[in-house]
Amino acid sequence: MVDTKIEAPFPSAERRRRARLTRLLTTLSTLLLLIALVTVGICWARGAFWAPVRLDQRIAGTITVPGSAPVLPWPAQGQAYVEVVGAGELGSSGPANTPAPIASVTKTMTAYQVLRDHPITATEDGPAIQVTTALFDAARSTDGDESGIEIQVGEQLTLRQALEGMLLPSAGNMARLLAAWDAGSVRAFVGRMNAEARALGMSHTTYADPAGIDSASVSTAADQVKLGEKVLQNATLAGIVSLKSAKVPVAGVVTNTNHLLGEDGDVGIKTGSTSKAGGCLLFAVQTAVDSVPVTLVGAVLGQQGQSWTILKNVENASKSLIEGAERALTVTTITRSGSTVAVLRQRGHADVALNSASDVNVVGWPSLKYDVSVSSDDVLDVSSSLTPGTVVGSARLSAAG
Repeated sequence: MVDTKIEAPFPSAERRRRARLTRLLTTLSTLLLLIALVTVGICWARGAFWAPVRLDQRIAGTITVPGSAPVLPWPAQGQAYVEVVGAGELGSSGPANTPAPIASVTKTMTAYQVLRDHPITATEDGPAIQVTTALFDAARSTDGDESGIEIQVGEQLTLRQALEGMLLPSAGNMARLLAAWDAGSVRAFVGRMNAEARALGMSHTTYADPAGIDSASVSTAADQVKLGEKVLQNATLAGIVSLKSAKVPVAGVVTNTNHLLGEDGDVGIKTGSTSKAGGCLLFAVQTAVDSVPVTLVGAVLGQQGQSWTILKNVENASKSLIEGAERALTVTTITRSGSTVAVLRQRGHADVALNSASDVNVVGWPSLKYDVSVSSDDVLDVSSSLTPGTVVGSARLSAAG
């Protein structure tokens, strides 16, 4: 009998090698599967496999203040314009696009341009100005009726004092002195004034001189309001025009020709009066409506009368307009603190309510429309439809709960 030996298909060493390889592959497969599951979990947590987060705004996108548009006590002559800063035009009267002489209101641009060229802070006096013979001659007036203050060759005053001497008593000679000091000549300075007017969008304005004694210095009430808003943004200039008096070298104490200062929140800006321009006033008012601060800027031009009454006439017309505007203003509550403004939605997850962290109150008037939107960084923004992009009220939103 012959024994037959059955050989194994692979040697024992080969079997062991294959077994180890199988175990290694199994381990690697398991590890890769775990990594894949972890990756999928992370991506899932980050929203990679479902619809993106959607924000549903619950508050209306447009809110209109109920009631009819207010009718203000507009002057019967000339032209006028009133704006609520941030909210837009409250109204206007007269030939809005017809340029008219603006008299010494011109000095507003003179001051603005000088401070553009030589900026100083609200607490600085600025550079010293030595009154040379050349500057003294440039400052001379050819109109005996023009307002001015005493200046002398050799006198030295600061830029702030020069601006006070020009703006408060409306000194035409100081306007020309500043113009010549700033640009080298009055003519060159007037060129700068007109370039700045164009830059500010004052399309119906032309300056012929820095003092306004030339009746060819013309503008509109709306254009002057644009400049008035810029004045309020300049802390130095805003501070000067709100002064009732100041002391300057040689001339001594000078007083402001704007007699409305301090009334109804009036903080400036500039008076003007000539026989051709009539009485003119660019005014600014800072007040509050139900504790919400508000700023009005307006202009009244072309108020006629006797030479000794035209300034009083424009002050009276402006006062009536300011009081009427303040009566017309109202506060609208856009949302209350804790109110749901928007909801975040995502498939597979519970909705998340976004609530306002504070009350949002804005000042406006009946018929004014507000645009309300929620930004991507969870902020509620409110702007007037008359001034798109200018936020007049806002609140941070937070998740409820």
